[in-house]
Order: sequence, then structure tokens, then C-alpha cells
Amino acid sequence: MARFFFGSSSLRGCDDCDVRTAILPAMEHGFFISFEGGEGTGKTTQIRRLAAHLESLGRTVVLTREPGGTPVAEAARAVLLDPALEPLGLSELFLLEAARHDHVERVIVPALDRGEVVLCDRYADSSTVYQGMVRGIGVERVEELNDLATGGRDPDLTLILDLDPEAGVTRARSRNATGDGSESRLDDEPAEFHRRVRDGFLHLAVLHPDRIRVVDASGDPDTVFPRLLAELPEEFR
Repeated sequence: MARFFFGSSSLRGCDDCDVRTAILPAMEHGFFISFEGGEGTGKTTQIRRLAAHLESLGRTVVLTREPGGTPVAEAARAVLLDPALEPLGLSELFLLEAARHDHVERVIVPALDRGEVVLCDRYADSSTVYQGMVRGIGVERVEELNDLATGGRDPDLTLILDLDPEAGVTRARSRNATGDGSESRLDDEPAEFHRRVRDGFLHLAVLHPDRIRVVDASGDPDTVFPRLLAELPEEFR
């Protein structure tokens, strides 16, 4: 059974090898997959499907998210996504990094040390894009803080779910209409904001082809999931 933390081996420099073979040695020490993308791209749905699939293969799975995953990080999440609040750029970033450090130390690293598979809905790449690129704080400054918060712990594989921003925001706002709206702050940003977020993630995929894979997120979940599986190591398919 997957363990949920929704409220409760870096590969730098592997340009000449296929990610599916390069990351296999990391599995005996656990395996870390992050999911990234703009609003409404279906990350949460696909993470849950992947967790069920991996469990069917006999893997122990930890399903978690950012910001969140620990009581401290969930408290920060409530502030960060509250539409009634508008933290300044650096305040937003510091809250995220504090939540991230607590999450990495209390959830992600212990799970990997136990040899488990960690599936995380967003991670440090989101800060690089949202705060570093789109909010204008600067990529280098954000990545320095990311490294400090994570202790340099990168995912073994990052899957960017890519979708036209207008379609994604429409999905997200429809979802919010059936909830309490307490986490809708980013969904309410203007169209240009969401276009820049998508461009930022696609730019990261070009910069880090050894770690990052882009998955076409258009279509229904049954259509998207096989595309996602195709990007995983053979042992996970």
C-alpha cells in the first residue's frame, strides 16, 4: 500500500547515456520521481495512477507533494496558496524553501534510505520556474536556495506534464469551482503568467535532458498514462 504524505542520486553530467539505464543503480537505494508542470496538467491524477501501478509490481511507494508532506510544510502550503494572501516574491520563496527542507529531511530522504519509491507532486524545479524565472528573483539565486534546502538531493527522474496553458487553467478553475477555493491563488494568475510557466519548464527540460522528460498531457487520463509509463525505467513499466 502506498504511504501518503499529503498532510501528515542526482544525474548531473550524463549527457551521453539513456536515462533508463543510467538511473538503474540508484534503485537499490530508493528511487525519486518528481512531477512538474503548470496548473491543471493532471499531475495529481497521474501520480496516483503511477503509485497504484508500482504497487502492483511489488514496490513500496511514498506519495507526497510540495509544498506539503509534513505538518510544518502543510502549514506553509496553507499560506502560500491562500487566495486571500499575496506574499511578496522573496517571502513566497523563503516559505517554500523552509517547507522543502522539512519535507526532504523528514519524508523524502528517510524513504529513499529505506529503498522505497518516492513520487512527489512538485519539487525544486517549480521554485526555479515560478520564483526564479516568472517572479523574476533569478534562477541562480533560487537554485542556490534549492540546494541549501534539499542538501543537493535531486530527483532521479522528473516528468513534466505539458499542456496548453489555457486548457490547463480551465481544468484547474473547474476543479476549484467544486471545492472550497482555498488553494486557488496560482490558478487566478493572468494568462501571460501561465504561458511563462510553461515556457520555463520546457526550458529546464532542454537544460537537463539527463533527468527531465516531457510528457504530452493532452487528452484524458487513460491516454496520458501510457505516455508517462514509456518514460520510466524498464523495471517500472
